[in-house]
Amino acid sequence: MYRKFKKRNNALAGLNTIDENATIKIPRGSSAKQTDATIETLAVESEEENIPASQEQTQRFLSQHSIALAATLGRTQSSSRMNSSRQPNSFFEMVLMNAGVQLDQTDTFVLSCDHIAIVSKLRDILVQSTKYPENIETFKTGLNAALAPKSKLAQKLLSGCTIDTAGEDQVYQSQNSMFINFLMIDFLREPCLSVLFNKIEELAKQERVQTVPGCLPLLPMMLAQLRYLTLSHSDQIFSHIERIFNNASESSKMDIISSAEFLLDASKHDEFVELLTINYSSSKDLFHLTTLQMLSNLTLNARTQGKLRERILEFVKDDSSCSHVTLPHLIRLLLNSLNQDTDDVVRELVSTLREIFNWRHRMQGENFQELAIPAAGDKQSQLELFGFLQQGLKRSKRFYQMWQRTISGLAASEFKSFDFIMLLILIHINEDNTLFIENLFRRRIKLEHITVNILDEIKIHYSHILEQHINSLMHLLHDFMREKNRIVADFAKAAYSILFKICNSIQKSILKKLLELTFDKSAQHVTTTLTLLRELQRKNGKHIQNCAMLLLPLLDRLSDLTLPQTRLAMDLLCHVAFPEPKLPECAPLQDQIEMVVKKQQINRTEYVKRQGIIGCVQLIDAIARIETTLINNEDLQTSVDSITSLPDGRSKQAANLIMLTQSAICNSPELLALFYDELASVLTVRYYNAESIYMLDNQFLMWLCELMTYRFQQSFVNDHQPKTVNGIRLECQKNINELDETNVNTESAVLDIGINISELVLSPNGIASDSIFVLAPLFHLVSVLHNQRYQYSLELVNALQGCAIVLPTFFDDPNYLAIFDNYDEETQKRILHIYYHTINWMRVTTCAFASQKHEATRKRVLKRLADLICTEQRLKSLLTHAPVGFAPPPCQFLNIVKQGAPQQVTREKRPTTSKGKANKVNNETITEEPQSMDQSKLGDFSIKLGNCKSIKCKINFEQLYGPMESFRQLDVGIIVLLKEQPFSLNYPLEDEEVGTHLGVLELRFILTDLVHKLDTIINGCQDVTEAGTLRSHVAKPEHFMSDLEKCLGEIHLRLIALAAHIDEELEKVNNVHSNLDLFKDRFNYVKTCFGLCIHLLALYFSWNEWSDKSKIALLESSLNSLMPPGQRKAAKKPSIARIASQIFDYFCKYEKSVLVLGTAVQLHHLLRSLRKLSCSGENAVQRSNQQAEDIRKYCTNMLRRKWYHYTGGLEKGAQCNVHLDKLIKGFLKDTSFERQKDILFALKEECLLLNKKDLSLESIPNIKKPNFPLLFRGLCEIIISTLNSQCSSPAENDRFKLWESTICLLNGLLEIVQTVEQPRNFGLFLKHSQLFLKLFLQHGVSVLETIVRDSPERLTKFFHELQNVTKFLHNLCCHSKSIKNTAIISYIPSLRETLETLVFRIKALLAANKCHAAFHISILDNKDLHGDAIVTPRGSLINATNSDEEIPEDDVSVDETYINDDEGSTLLDSSSRRSANSRSSKSNSRSKCF
Repeated sequence: MYRKFKKRNNALAGLNTIDENATIKIPRGSSAKQTDATIETLAVESEEENIPASQEQTQRFLSQHSIALAATLGRTQSSSRMNSSRQPNSFFEMVLMNAGVQLDQTDTFVLSCDHIAIVSKLRDILVQSTKYPENIETFKTGLNAALAPKSKLAQKLLSGCTIDTAGEDQVYQSQNSMFINFLMIDFLREPCLSVLFNKIEELAKQERVQTVPGCLPLLPMMLAQLRYLTLSHSDQIFSHIERIFNNASESSKMDIISSAEFLLDASKHDEFVELLTINYSSSKDLFHLTTLQMLSNLTLNARTQGKLRERILEFVKDDSSCSHVTLPHLIRLLLNSLNQDTDDVVRELVSTLREIFNWRHRMQGENFQELAIPAAGDKQSQLELFGFLQQGLKRSKRFYQMWQRTISGLAASEFKSFDFIMLLILIHINEDNTLFIENLFRRRIKLEHITVNILDEIKIHYSHILEQHINSLMHLLHDFMREKNRIVADFAKAAYSILFKICNSIQKSILKKLLELTFDKSAQHVTTTLTLLRELQRKNGKHIQNCAMLLLPLLDRLSDLTLPQTRLAMDLLCHVAFPEPKLPECAPLQDQIEMVVKKQQINRTEYVKRQGIIGCVQLIDAIARIETTLINNEDLQTSVDSITSLPDGRSKQAANLIMLTQSAICNSPELLALFYDELASVLTVRYYNAESIYMLDNQFLMWLCELMTYRFQQSFVNDHQPKTVNGIRLECQKNINELDETNVNTESAVLDIGINISELVLSPNGIASDSIFVLAPLFHLVSVLHNQRYQYSLELVNALQGCAIVLPTFFDDPNYLAIFDNYDEETQKRILHIYYHTINWMRVTTCAFASQKHEATRKRVLKRLADLICTEQRLKSLLTHAPVGFAPPPCQFLNIVKQGAPQQVTREKRPTTSKGKANKVNNETITEEPQSMDQSKLGDFSIKLGNCKSIKCKINFEQLYGPMESFRQLDVGIIVLLKEQPFSLNYPLEDEEVGTHLGVLELRFILTDLVHKLDTIINGCQDVTEAGTLRSHVAKPEHFMSDLEKCLGEIHLRLIALAAHIDEELEKVNNVHSNLDLFKDRFNYVKTCFGLCIHLLALYFSWNEWSDKSKIALLESSLNSLMPPGQRKAAKKPSIARIASQIFDYFCKYEKSVLVLGTAVQLHHLLRSLRKLSCSGENAVQRSNQQAEDIRKYCTNMLRRKWYHYTGGLEKGAQCNVHLDKLIKGFLKDTSFERQKDILFALKEECLLLNKKDLSLESIPNIKKPNFPLLFRGLCEIIISTLNSQCSSPAENDRFKLWESTICLLNGLLEIVQTVEQPRNFGLFLKHSQLFLKLFLQHGVSVLETIVRDSPERLTKFFHELQNVTKFLHNLCCHSKSIKNTAIISYIPSLRETLETLVFRIKALLAANKCHAAFHISILDNKDLHGDAIVTPRGSLINATNSDEEIPEDDVSVDETYINDDEGSTLLDSSSRRSANSRSSKSNSRSKCF
């Protein structure tokens, strides 16, 4: 209360020592002459004697407090030496001066003693006066004059005083004013209050702020004098303040509001708030910053807080008036509701807070450009805002738990960036809940409720809070990177990329976390992490370069990495050690990498050698990529003969590495092939690298191109006549160069060249560089180098496109099968190898020249493509005659498949025909054909063996390649044929169309490859043999997607043509899908191509990268390519969501063209992807709901069809069940209880048909008894999932209806189970019934408390229906145990625990409501499913299912984490007592299951 000041005359003197045990000694002062009365000396009195008994309790306390201060300071009364130098002007001043108050100081009163002594003196002076009590009125008049605004005494009276005690070396500044001393005197209190209130009212009415000298406002100083009378004068103060406030000016109202916290008693706070709401009808005026600060400190009841909550919501939604500065104080005011801490209040508070934040989020989204640059004070207000929230979470456990429950129960569309931030804050507040919140994140990410877009929103709206809690998010992402679920892992990967880009402060932390993951035991996690590190380096090279030395431990990790992982790691390390010229190099890392690579290449272990090759290729690419300009026309004719011609620097260093690598592996054809493949793939991928402007050094590229072209010509181009090798006559075949009229002037030697495949297979020369394995990889490298050097032109090597191939003479012979069977097994294997290498050669040349624009070249490409398809089909037939133990030659060389090893043989066992009886092949259909059969019909496997009847193999329309048909992957360049060439539906093509049009065979071939590539990108690599290959579409999927986008328009046109043809054929057969005309080969090819188009589009639009904002332009262009022809020309470009919605409606019309079950599933997949893309913008929720209903209708229509195979038979089998399962899930997804009830009602009548032989459901013709569990499982899952979502949603008026509806549905399932007795259905019903019981224990038992008394008849009915279920579960367990059905027996312990808990919970509930007499527990008899008593267990052991068809496994995506595992239960039986006859049952029929 006191501040210390040095006296002017003794500035260096220290504080006096205070003896706290000493008593107060007050010396007697000499009397002085007084005008009005004499002041006698005061006797020493005790503390209690100095306090008038008439004082109120509060004032007595203040008096005692002042006395204690005086005793502590040990002061004495001042002598009369401090008399004022000026004469008093009034009785009021005289009294003050006689009491020891010096008036002549300019800004404060100087007291000669402490406040207690002053009060005592004032009381004595006034009381002992002869004019008492009349002098009180005189004193009041003087006080009134002194408090005038222009009075010099006003400030002194209302502010603190200076205490200067005689004999002391220091002066003290007291916070108590002289006016407070007046209020401590009982007979002065009311007169002074009267004067004060009058002055306050007078000042409050004035518009101009009244100040005292020094520019201090007078009104707040007057209001401050009332703070010590709040309790004793609460009614009086409030009545005056209310009157004053109603008549006050705006500035005066603000002064009163700012003082209301200490001015009013807590009992008056609600009335004052009501006064404010009456005076301020506008929320903007009410929630002034001063008002908010005052309101936050008031004590308000629930009613007042509810009114304020409504006003706050109204105010926040008026975005123009609620600022960032005001919002934290509004939130702080709302958090005052936690004082009540009840469920309803806290739930309402959480709901209000979410509504406020989400509303502002939407407003900021609409005004994004205006808010792109946050205000200077935004960080402070944001930290303050969330600081209040964190205080509330720490303060109230109920508030914390309510947030947790609310967010976990949010629907997908309601989860916003604010909820994401709140979950991070919840982790920060209580780390014990980390696991629960992590599972909550994981579940929502799996369901795609949370995408990486939410991080961009958080960065925009809550960037400062994100930085505060980034460690919690990093911990979550670290765990998600290890997740097996691909959606979760992809989310973590994308989140790391976004955080690395937007948060510079945590880049090193991200790198350290990712490097930790590279030491994980899981190979998949390591691969994902290395891929992410590589992408970070490409997109943020400068930042990664600053952390280069952090990556050094990766070199020590190389020995534990697989070859594909080695490629990723070396790609990262090499491009950090040798970055782009504009970035600083890392010399220590360079030396380490070069040393490691050279050691690996000279290692004797083949695996380590492969690692050295892979690392060296990455090193070569990084070192040589220093050029920024393309080769000009003058340099096209320039040649670089040797390494010595290269300039010193990085290009020569790269060339030396190439020669060093070749010398290290020159004796191994497989390693050479790997080197060429890796080099070609890396150059192709990097050539399209949009993140960098640097290319291969021009002179290095010239040297390498000439070197590899020369080596290919020397090793594989044949210019001599072929000869007979090992009894096989060879000749040059398939030369299509001479067909070109533009080759008239070409030298005949060039036209007659051939590729020597057969001789290299039959009689290899032992030179590794001349091995047949090197042929395709080396040409691939040559084509890549020529493309880059000559700017996409292969003119210098175009003779290789259609050149002859040295092949056996019978290669294209109609009797090739019979001739093949005449050779011994070893020769047969070599012949098959010739076919494989020929196909691989055709594949690599076709893809290389497909991008050439020359018309004659394009014609040769189409002819070679047709020849390729024919050769592949011939090989398919030959493989049925292949010798046992045959393994295809390697088509990729990263992981070599050792030939001859029995474990490597993957060929299916197929019976071979004898040499003399080769007229029939297994699974073939004999057809009569004319002798003049067109050879172009090899597409349907027509085979002529001498004079035998032709044999037509069944065509596999579902799968183009078998397990043995592993060929070299097609290059992405094949896609150009779709865009450039016209399409024909003729099968086979007309003569004039050959070489100019794509037929259905060619279209199927190309689409199959594109679908395979897309499937690799979208769903990961499925083929183990291709897992290690480096392809551009895998390394840079965005480039492949961009290339594919350019052909989407043509694919769409092909789709329209195919659909029109299908619709036309359907009209011819009157839409009878079983008509045999719909199963001819030509129409089957049309259906296959239609299905591949749909499959390609479904995969394309399900790419998870569409959520990246950088892909918006590509997505928009892709969607525009699929717009209906009549809607493409629009005046204005609509939003992506609207375009996707239009395309969704457009593709729904293709429903009638779907004739294959697999195509129906892919169209369903496409519709779901389009719905996901259209769920944004205006009316997003309404549009999404409508599209969800359309998808359900589509699935319903698809299920109601009878599906047929390509052969014309009814669709069945394991793959059919997989497709049906997906359609059933779409049919039941998000189904309401009413629709579920209708489905069950209809199904109960139909399922009687399943008990009859070979009958199916009428509504779903492809569902028979063996695969009926598919439908039953879907029904069980949708009932439980709907119940769970309803339990998590906000409470309704009658929650018991939810449980009544669910138990009714469960009884419907029970009737179906009892009608169609099937072991698989029994297990499904038991599993989901147990889930229902656990949910009931968790959420339902508490609902019964209100029903026990209000509606006992409803409760009785509910228990009766529940008893039906539990009795059946009991019988099912007994029956299963008796027949030893292990699948169901495994459920018994947990089911018993659940039912026991249920029994005791229900019994306790009834007992609490005094209804325990209505509940009885008894032991049930052992009965089977038909109600017959089980006497002795049977000894037979049956399987869990007797289905004749394979049923897909239960959907693991059905989330059961909402079940509390701590809650168990057991059998519920609230039936009445059984009769005496029932009790006399045999003892051995008692239940032994439980």
